Amino acid sequence: MSFKLICTTVLLTLALSISAWAGGAEAIFVEKCGSCHAKGGETAPVNPADKAGLVWKKYFKRGRHPGNLSAHVNDAEMAEIMSYLQDHAADSDHPVAAAIPK
Repeated sequence: MSFKLICTTVLLTLALSISAWAGGAEAIFVEKCGSCHAKGGETAPVNPADKAGLVWKKYFKRGRHPGNLSAHVNDAEMAEIMSYLQDHAADSDHPVAAAIPK
C-alpha cells in the first residue's frame, strides 16, 4: 500500500468515527431529554444554544436541573449529553438552535 492510500484510509475512518459519535450524542440528547423538553412536554423546550458551554457545565454540576436525572440517565449518557450541549452551545463553533423535534 502506498503512503497516500494509508493516510486516506486512516483519515476516512477517523471522519466516520467522529460522525457516528456526534450522531450518537445527539440521539441520546433527543431520546433522554426530548420527552420532557419537547414543545408541549412537561417542561420548557431546551436547545444547546440556549446557554454557553461553561454555563451548561455549571448548571448540571450545581444540581440546577429540577428533575431527578439519575432515574432516566446513566453516567455515560450524561457525559454524552454534556458533551453534546457544550459542543453545540451558544459560544461554540456549531451552535444548535432547535435540537429536539417539536
